[in-house]
Amino acid sequence: MIEAVLVVLTKAHPGREADLDDWYTNIHIRDALRFRGSITAQRFVRSIHQPMAVPPQYDWQYFALYDVFDPERFSREHWENALTSRMMVTTAIDDSVLEDYHYYPLAFRNNDPDTAHSGGVVFEQFNAAPGKDAELRAWYADQYLPAAARRAGVQSAALLAFRSFGQMIPTTPKYNYVGIYKVNSSDSWKAWKDLPELACSPLVEKESLLVTHWDKLTDKLTKDHVQHPTSEGLAAEECARARMGDDVMTGGTEKLGTA
Repeated sequence: MIEAVLVVLTKAHPGREADLDDWYTNIHIRDALRFRGSITAQRFVRSIHQPMAVPPQYDWQYFALYDVFDPERFSREHWENALTSRMMVTTAIDDSVLEDYHYYPLAFRNNDPDTAHSGGVVFEQFNAAPGKDAELRAWYADQYLPAAARRAGVQSAALLAFRSFGQMIPTTPKYNYVGIYKVNSSDSWKAWKDLPELACSPLVEKESLLVTHWDKLTDKLTKDHVQHPTSEGLAAEECARARMGDDVMTGGTEKLGTA
């Protein structure tokens, strides 16, 4: 059973995008799924098509979602293994700001469990207006999410909230709530253009509202894929490790939480 979703936003140092992509797809996701507490992981890349103007300081390039059944155990595994041979980190990643938080499901809807998710993600980030958290959660779960889930191409819809339990890093995110919409149509993002429902709701803090669109970068990888790899998957990981060599970070664990 999924207890939390780990939401990760990353970016590369200028000119190191290919190195970051190679490491994350072929090494890092596989290392993470070897840790206890995880179930699946998938990566996405920022789309050129966005439903709203994105602030220039929001310069993340990649987006990853991990389904997690034990966030506390998953975080502990990271604390114990970060920057060791079990979880080497490429110097290509810009770790000056960490955006790596577990969010906990409040509402979920899957329109067609028999159809696999094959596209990208529309990602909502927002806060409640002061003193309106309970009202926001009820309105979003009972009214907004069911309506948004009926938009063309939407495969599934979820509302999740941040809580301090089980987090990897000792900071709090800018956004307390996220909406994750997995879509199977390349045009689905257009339904979020100008954000009328969220932007006009008195329950949403307008200044914090941000909606972004991400294209599929990799297929979903499961723990079983890692524990019982195909020859192709194993070869991709071995080649990526050879390309990375000793170009790995040796410091920075202080940014993680402590047991």
